[in-house]
Parts: sequence; structure tokens; C-alpha cells
Amino acid sequence: MKVTKFLLTLTAILFGAFHLAAQQPAQQQEDARNGKIGPYAIQMFITLSDATEGDIVGYYIYTDRPATQFKLKLQHMEAINAEGRMNVVLDEYSPRGKHTGTFNGQYECRGSLYEGTFTNSKGKRFKFQVE
Repeated sequence: MKVTKFLLTLTAILFGAFHLAAQQPAQQQEDARNGKIGPYAIQMFITLSDATEGDIVGYYIYTDRPATQFKLKLQHMEAINAEGRMNVVLDEYSPRGKHTGTFNGQYECRGSLYEGTFTNSKGKRFKFQVE
């Protein structure tokens, strides 16, 4: 009886873990936006709806280094017009939690376009665009 109960519990736990793992990539694919920082190809996963300053709103990866994720924290967001264009400033954090750059640009809600200037921790600036 104990063995049957144990096997049923283990099956439920494993099924739940596989179910969550199967859902995660599909959600990320939906939210993925391709773009560039200067000449470097990136993929950004970002959610700004209901975000407040200081919230982690996503991450991005360089497509040639997909295992390294840079977290994005909302520093500032301000509406520009009623059509949904906003000034958005995102701080970049390395996998170790170090502040390593800042995205300062305009976000177009309707077309999900985010473009502007990225400044790295050394002060070097690059144009960026994510669609």
C-alpha cells in the first residue's frame, strides 16, 4: 500500500514538472522579440504591462550566447502620447547581479517596437532596436 501511494505521489510530481517545463518555452517564444544592440543580434523577452519602477520586467540574450541571460529592471517609464508611445529606461544586470548597462529609448505599444540608445558599463553607446 505504501509503495503504491509513493508511486502515485512521484508520478504526480513528475507530471507537474514536465507540464510546467513544456509550457515555459511556448510562453517565451510568444514574448520573444528580435533585435540588435549595435551590430550584435539579441532576443528580448519583456513585459511592461502593470510594471512599476524597480520591477524586473524581463531579460535578453545575445543570440550567439543563448545561455547567458541579462535581467532587465524598469528604471523609468513615462507616457509620451495617447497613441501608446512611451519613454522607457531599463537597467541591465549580469547573471551575477551587477549593473552592466542601460537601455534608454521609446517603446511603441501598438507595434511593440523599442528603440533608442544602449550604454554599457564602460560608457560606450550603441543604437538598439527590438521588434
